[in-house]
Amino acid sequence: MLACLPKDARAESLTFYAEMIDDRIEDGMTEEEAVDALGSPGMAAEAILDDLPAVPRAVVKTRRKSRALMWTLIILGSVVWVPLLIAFAFVALSVYACIWILVACLWIVAVALIVALPAGVLIAFWGAMAGNIPFALAEAGAGLFGAGLGIAMVYISLAATKRLACLSREWMRKMTSPFVRMRGSEADGARRSSAAQTA
Repeated sequence: MLACLPKDARAESLTFYAEMIDDRIEDGMTEEEAVDALGSPGMAAEAILDDLPAVPRAVVKTRRKSRALMWTLIILGSVVWVPLLIAFAFVALSVYACIWILVACLWIVAVALIVALPAGVLIAFWGAMAGNIPFALAEAGAGLFGAGLGIAMVYISLAATKRLACLSREWMRKMTSPFVRMRGSEADGARRSSAAQTA
């Protein structure tokens, strides 16, 4: 049943189930009991296929039935799914770009405010040389005030960058979830729950 999967995906899934059997043996079960607890090979194979993302799962199950049917559906459905896929990609990239444009705007404001200090000092020096002391003091004060706001904006921009980086990663993960298999702890958790249900 798993012959329709790529070789690396088969190896990863089989390794995972072998580790589950080893864990149950370490808990005191015999090898036969550990294998029986995971259900029949057919049930385990179905659980592995159900763990795939939506699009690869549909492709694999169609391929199991008929390779000709799969290619027929792909070709005939391309009129619908190709434009939808392009639109989907543009929406995802637009949201991703908007997130980072916002971050860039925060950093531009922070840099502009910090630059106010040397600009204010130069203008104040020019005012002092011209004999306009009140003007020089006002410009120096404005430069210091702008620099203070700029430093505060740097901290705000750093916090916003970290937060928006997390949001952009989460957004891209959700956008690619129908096509890309989960990895790491998320995938392990999903497969363990599937295996537990078959036990």
